[in-house]
Amino acid sequence: MICPHCHVDRRQRERTHHTCDKCRKVFALDPKVEPGRLHDTKFRQLVEKATGGGLRITVEQLYWINERRLYRFPTGRETVGSVGGAVGLAVPAVVLAVVATAVGPWLWGVFAVPVLLLVLLSARQFRFRERLRPPAPMVFATSLNSFERQVIGRWRSVYHALPEGLVEHVPALPGAPMVKARAAVLCEIPAVAAFLRANDFEARHRVRLVERAALVPAGLPVVLVRDLSLAALGYAVAVRAALPGRRVVDCGLVPKAVRVPAKAVRLRGAGGAGPVDVPPALAATPAWQRLEREDRDWLVDNWTSPLITLPPAKLMAMVERAVERAVTAPVPSPAPASVASAAPDESPAETRRRAERIGFLTWPTAVPAPRGSADAAGSTGAPAARPAEGGGR
Repeated sequence: MICPHCHVDRRQRERTHHTCDKCRKVFALDPKVEPGRLHDTKFRQLVEKATGGGLRITVEQLYWINERRLYRFPTGRETVGSVGGAVGLAVPAVVLAVVATAVGPWLWGVFAVPVLLLVLLSARQFRFRERLRPPAPMVFATSLNSFERQVIGRWRSVYHALPEGLVEHVPALPGAPMVKARAAVLCEIPAVAAFLRANDFEARHRVRLVERAALVPAGLPVVLVRDLSLAALGYAVAVRAALPGRRVVDCGLVPKAVRVPAKAVRLRGAGGAGPVDVPPALAATPAWQRLEREDRDWLVDNWTSPLITLPPAKLMAMVERAVERAVTAPVPSPAPASVASAAPDESPAETRRRAERIGFLTWPTAVPAPRGSADAAGSTGAPAARPAEGGGR
């Protein structure tokens, strides 16, 4: 490890007790001692990269940044076995067999079981050399609690303050609603709400940030910030149904955005592997029917991708674009009862267009730039381009 003070590479025995034996200065993090494989220089580099442009991040976001750094994201081409693995197991089996034969038959009684085991494992590697490895949830290098206690706590004990841009304690929401807010941002994810508050999102974008659906102000378009899971999509449908005639922009990841090989965090929901029942209200929506079978199966199998795991800059850009979509698009008008009663007689294409005109479950995806009101009025229901890494492929 290179000492962060004298910039000299020191071996582990030359930096005992978190002290460099050359400059005699104390450093905070040793990759061989603290979890997360971080040292002081790398810690600062991660914070500086994530807080470019004046952005502020939370400790939980730094934890996910480091986990993404350490995790090897699957490419979709990993196999259960390999020719290299088969050869690597066969070579020691042959060596043991040759040694046992040269020394004497009595040695076979000792080496027989290891040789047989190596041969069987080698055969298995060769047999499954073309079978793709099934998807697995992300494996963590450490836990959030350990990161906060051993990494952040150690840093504070040495330097007495966190690097510029890294926030540990985010103030709560103000009690009084903002005057002249353009939109309401409904975010029931505490970690994402803390990130938005840390960057003064309300004042900068003239919105009202609320953390419960019951607190959404009347008369404002709504941006719903959600994770990607079957339950979250079902909740988005419920919010739209509870706010008829209101513009509701769904701000979250789409299933196609987290497909392998996208560098997105994929986890199992509570209860482990599915199948999970699809909420009836969600199953009846055109958006659910338009999802590809692969994406529906992925959601039903109880996979999830938390929004807080996105890189901070991409997460902020996603919410900002959703706010612009909410304030520039026209407020949808409820469909007349006569039109609703005529639904059985209209074609599926007409039904889809009518649903899109009122903004029903429009999937949140990144757009190149906020469009003008004239252009937005003609393309309210059109899906936008997929976001980049974490929010896209």
